[in-house]
Amino acid sequence: MSEEQETNAAWGGRFETGPSSVMRRINSSIAVDRRMWREDLAGSRAHAAMLRDCGILTSDDAAAILAGLDRIEAEYERDGVPVRDELEDIHMATEARLAELIGPVAGRLHTARSRNDQVATDLRLWVRAAGERTDQALAGFQRALVAAADIHAATIMPGFTHLQVAQPVTLGHHLLAYVEMAARDRSRFASRCLPHSLPSSCSRSSPPTPPAAPIPGVATRCCGATGWTASPKISRSRR
Repeated sequence: MSEEQETNAAWGGRFETGPSSVMRRINSSIAVDRRMWREDLAGSRAHAAMLRDCGILTSDDAAAILAGLDRIEAEYERDGVPVRDELEDIHMATEARLAELIGPVAGRLHTARSRNDQVATDLRLWVRAAGERTDQALAGFQRALVAAADIHAATIMPGFTHLQVAQPVTLGHHLLAYVEMAARDRSRFASRCLPHSLPSSCSRSSPPTPPAAPIPGVATRCCGATGWTASPKISRSRR
């Protein structure tokens, strides 16, 4: 380790020198978690507003922090998030840039806030947004299947079960089974990531998205309930 290396501002304040270049690369996650920059900024805005409303931050300091975060958002939108191993992650990258823009006031954003709080909040916000995007894609998939099922409502096809030909069904009936499969997937997203509340530091964010679809008590399509499919290969995969 070189004597000229700086200590790590997040956890190395008691060390006289910084970590080696190898350790910096091992600790750095910015190349991966930079995709959460929108969530990181949203969490920081909510936290700054909470500190202001509680009287911990002055209105002027809060305004400076929020304006700085707006500038960072514009930079990230335009140029992307810079990857610097010494800053380790999206949280440190944003904090460092905020300090460059507004000076020591930026450090007050970390009041009553731990790094674990930031990580948990950003990840939950990101998962919720990803779940919403996936739910919307599944809804589009369902609509396409319903449209195709309507066209083929009278198209006869053989059903398969246990790799053997079973009773005839219509192609429309078969396609609607996949509508139900997608509905079950949407209900899993709804129950596991969409309606979850956010950590306390983001309590002033928008309310959670409501569930995409209720969990059905009874399957309305026999294909969806039993796993009947149009080919032996698909039948085997659905068992």
